[in-house]
Amino acid sequence: MRVYLFLFSSLGITFLNANDPNDLGKIKLKALRGDPDSQLRLGFHYSTANKNPLESFFWYEKAAKAGLASACHYVARAYATGRGTPLNLDLAKVWYEKAALRGIGTAMGKLGDLISIDDGNITSDALAHAWYVLAIEHQETAWTERRDRLAMAMSEKTLELARKRVEEIKAKMLSPQERRQLPPSPTKKRGEYHFQNGQKYFGDLKNELPHGYGHIQSLEGGRFFGEFKQGKPYGYGTHFSAQGLIIFSGLWEGDKAVAGNSPQARLRTILK
Repeated sequence: MRVYLFLFSSLGITFLNANDPNDLGKIKLKALRGDPDSQLRLGFHYSTANKNPLESFFWYEKAAKAGLASACHYVARAYATGRGTPLNLDLAKVWYEKAALRGIGTAMGKLGDLISIDDGNITSDALAHAWYVLAIEHQETAWTERRDRLAMAMSEKTLELARKRVEEIKAKMLSPQERRQLPPSPTKKRGEYHFQNGQKYFGDLKNELPHGYGHIQSLEGGRFFGEFKQGKPYGYGTHFSAQGLIIFSGLWEGDKAVAGNSPQARLRTILK
């Protein structure tokens, strides 16, 4: 258990108190407002305590796009295994490389594995070998046997190419300062929007439509807080009754709940 806790603390993940809705609610609010560390924590929460791969991938992807190395690794693993998102080995390689260039040794080895199952030509063999070498240099010795087995089948010319690839990759590695440099946030327009049914929205706008983070107040007093895209809930959102009770909390596509903390959402996930 100590090793388990150390692993996730070393990745920058702190545990949520799943039994404390206030703790979870605060983290969700920060995540919706764009805090990558909170997004990473939610991804981990939904992959472990909640066992919801769809929601886990949603948050991991947000954190990964903000540049968090461990989130890039989790997104790659999701694409490589098809958990929470359709299987896509090409995208798995893209995200493993992003994680690898940010210093995640396991991602280097996994990337080598994916490249090694390509056509088996000189270029792919050299690149796979290079990533194995780098993984081992980052204390991931589990790839030693694979590196050696691949090297035995390579010519001296290919091995020389692999050594060049190692140096090229090292030159592209991001420094600790660069790994967390986020792109500047675009200036967002905020304001009100009135739906035809009388509901009022306040939050981010794009082309005068709800787009980004905001909330809706219904005529009956119910509220929806979450993400919007082109005028509709899209992404993560929570629907409250007029009495303040949570009706649904989870992922939305268009105006339909697709995954989250409700029997209906779990049923939709099963039937999808």
